[in-house]
Amino acid sequence: MFTSMLSVFTFLIATTNASPFVLPRDASDTDSCQSLKNACNANVTDLSHFYNDTACVLFTVCSAPPQVPSAVLFQNGAPADQPRMNESFFMTMSGGQDYMSQQAFIDAYYGQISITPNGTYPSTVDDVIAHWENIAAWTGYCDTLNVPYSNFADWLEYSSVPGVCPAVASCNATIANETLPCVPQPITDNGSCSEVASECVFWVADGLFQNEYCVLSSFCYAEASTDVLLQHLYPSYVSDHPTTASEARLSQAVFYNITGGAQTMSEQNVIDAYYGALTGTWIDLGGPFGAETPGKSNNNGPYPTSTDYVSNFWGIISAWTGFCDTKEIPYDNLADYLSYAATSGYHPAAC
Repeated sequence: MFTSMLSVFTFLIATTNASPFVLPRDASDTDSCQSLKNACNANVTDLSHFYNDTACVLFTVCSAPPQVPSAVLFQNGAPADQPRMNESFFMTMSGGQDYMSQQAFIDAYYGQISITPNGTYPSTVDDVIAHWENIAAWTGYCDTLNVPYSNFADWLEYSSVPGVCPAVASCNATIANETLPCVPQPITDNGSCSEVASECVFWVADGLFQNEYCVLSSFCYAEASTDVLLQHLYPSYVSDHPTTASEARLSQAVFYNITGGAQTMSEQNVIDAYYGALTGTWIDLGGPFGAETPGKSNNNGPYPTSTDYVSNFWGIISAWTGFCDTKEIPYDNLADYLSYAATSGYHPAAC
């Protein structure tokens, strides 16, 4: 760390002596990020190549969180459909390496501000390091903080997409452990799983597998787990969160309600039930957790953009239960999936 700070200090002396601008220090890094935004503007930048411009890339990084890259594009009036960052440009920022080190990012950050009229440095290099650690966490390079070109380009391109999850929530293990797990979802989800889960909240205290909405929520969390679902359903002030292992086995009444009395649950049964759960959704009419008053509304959706979304999570469940050939799953096998998949260590791809 001392070497890193010395490098930055030496760099600042070199650049500020060469610069025609007097660069004030600021109490936070907010103004330094604003300086990068000022440098990334339509007067001097081709906004249709946002991710191949140093100031714009650095501004995107220092804006996150809370802003995701797509929001930065929108706020700057840049087209949403951007070409991917190219590797030759990346190497101009990385010092010629095929990965970006923390020090290279720091140097690029201070270097861009040094050539920005009326630019403001962050008050401490720790602010810049925090920005870089966000990228390292998303890409999964907390151990070295050296992020390869393709992973950095992926962050710019995909981190705004709902359901695309970071490798870890933070490079700080304490923060990572205290953060609700991200729920990976295909883009075809369109927010539908979250809506079904919000309906499940009204009945989850009676058992995760004892209500149709909660069972459907368990299905659409197939790319995560029912343990993760329970973490999202129970508020943080409830100290004793249940786990899947403590939940009663799947209600046969719920199973047969979804199947229409058939002995197996088919993909079409699940599609019908899932879309039905999103039609005339339940809303909260008041009351504390576990004693809310649900009310049936005239609200519909959001629906998946395609039934392929349901087919995907049902394909995962069919693979786990061993019914890829028909995707028709008997009660006992489906109940086993719900009770044991979260702790089984077996996470097959959809069939």
